[in-house]
This record gives sequence, structure tokens and C-alpha cells, in this order.
Amino acid sequence: MNQLKGKPFALIGVDVFRHEPKTLKAVMVKEKLNWRSFADTGEIVRHWNHPGTPTFYVINHQGVIRHKWVGHPGEKTIDSALEKLIRTAEKAQP
Repeated sequence: MNQLKGKPFALIGVDVFRHEPKTLKAVMVKEKLNWRSFADTGEIVRHWNHPGTPTFYVINHQGVIRHKWVGHPGEKTIDSALEKLIRTAEKAQP
């Protein structure tokens, strides 16, 4: 994750198991997760038509979903998708 520091990139987690925010925060601290996570009350799942867990969405710098995987696609697949979109976003920066 350190190689993404300073890059046009954000990682966001959504807890779909409806844990209390305090419980989710405790897990984040214990696991040393350094990205924002939200405790969904069902609204995100409904709005995004979330099919199951884990689901990974890769959204480009213009807010368009470019990749969606249900289940873990593997680190190489995710890394490759992110690298390509980050290069595109960096080229678009003034």
C-alpha cells in the first residue's frame, strides 16, 4: 500500500454485515487498516446492487466503475487494474 502514497488513489471499505460502528472501528484498529470504512445499514448494498462478499469495485478518477469482481480476483489482477487507472489519472492531472 505504501507504493500508492501520493498517487491519485483512494481505498474505501464497506462493512455489509451491519456491525455497529464501534465494533467496526475496533477491528480497524486491531488490523491496522489505514483506509476509511463505512458500516452500511443496507443503503449502499441496495444502491450498488451488491451481489455478495467480497466484492471489489475499481472506480476511475472520473467516478466510473471500470472493474467489478465478486470474490477475490487475485492480487495481480487488482494491481494491474489499479496501475493502469492510476497512470491514466496521473496523465490527466494539470
